[in-house]
Amino acid sequence: MSTQEVKEIAKWVQGLLPDSVSSLPLRLPAFGKGSSNYPYAVTRIRAMRVKLFPRDAYPRFLNMSLDEITRKIGESEYKQDIDELSREYSGVNLIEHALNRNMAESFQKVLRITEGEPHELVLEYLRIFDIEDIKTILRGKLHNIPEDQILQTLVTGGTLRYTFLSGLVSKSAEEIIASFSDTPYGPILKTFDGTNFPDVENELDKFYYENLFNAIGMPSSDDRKQFDQFVRREIDIKNLSLLLRVKKYEAIENAQNADAQCAVEDVSSMMIPHGLSLDTDKLKNLCYNDFIEALRFTPYWAVIGTALENEDLMSVSLTDVEARLLRYNLTKVTENSRRFLISILPILEFIICKSNEVRNLRIIVRGKSVGMSDDLIKDRLVIL
Repeated sequence: MSTQEVKEIAKWVQGLLPDSVSSLPLRLPAFGKGSSNYPYAVTRIRAMRVKLFPRDAYPRFLNMSLDEITRKIGESEYKQDIDELSREYSGVNLIEHALNRNMAESFQKVLRITEGEPHELVLEYLRIFDIEDIKTILRGKLHNIPEDQILQTLVTGGTLRYTFLSGLVSKSAEEIIASFSDTPYGPILKTFDGTNFPDVENELDKFYYENLFNAIGMPSSDDRKQFDQFVRREIDIKNLSLLLRVKKYEAIENAQNADAQCAVEDVSSMMIPHGLSLDTDKLKNLCYNDFIEALRFTPYWAVIGTALENEDLMSVSLTDVEARLLRYNLTKVTENSRRFLISILPILEFIICKSNEVRNLRIIVRGKSVGMSDDLIKDRLVIL
């Protein structure tokens, strides 16, 4: 049976499922390397990569007004999105929706032009946007965030479509959870009891990475090993960011008591496993020992050490540290993409660079809209 025949069968079966399930693409069977279309896919995606804003565009954006930024974005790859959405939105809302829609459509295009192995890997990697959108909607409902603000922050870069997700925003938390009862996320969401949302979020993250590692399997080729390392490094960065936030909170509260120790134990249990350089023992060492001193013995000290050394944790800029870690991981995949020209890496590079472009543009637009200084906005940007 050909790849196309399998896809058509999957689409037909999905048409028989209820909306909540059909929004989640069925997992296609594993394909052998012979069914991969790397040369074609990489050629198409490199053409898409060229259309991203160059690094020198961001300083120019900082010198523009919000209207000028909107006009400039409207002259780029986002033109159609700006034009069509301008009938419903204006200002910051227009840019936010246009950026999100364009990114979602770009990732759907990546899925359309990949087959076999690259398609499977991209599909599983993009599910992180599904996870984030589910968390965004539930978090918004729990904190009584206005529906239009929730819709504005949906990315829909994964497999869940905007029509399905936007329909959930008007429902209660219980109805939202029920909508996912027949999906892979159902068992985790059903554990929500009204008070344990951080635990549910954490379990969703762990579920995502477990499934992604199942898709990667035991990597044998060099490019698959690099993809595997990128994902594991991403886990390290998530764990480090969470730990840094907890440690800074403890420093601010001067928590040298039993309650502080409980907080550390809680965050230890929330660490995502299978990191690249920070295994379970190293994470525990970071949790329970001198945080800054323990960090010196990790590969990430070279990346964030200058932001932490001789600094009181209370004064450390979390956004600066997290931006450094993100830039480091993106730089690694970009370097490896140039080494493995016909592989999954150029495809992964485009996905994360497109995500980063949207992230940077949203930071600039949001910052400008609230009167944030250019220097403060610049510190939050990740420019490669």
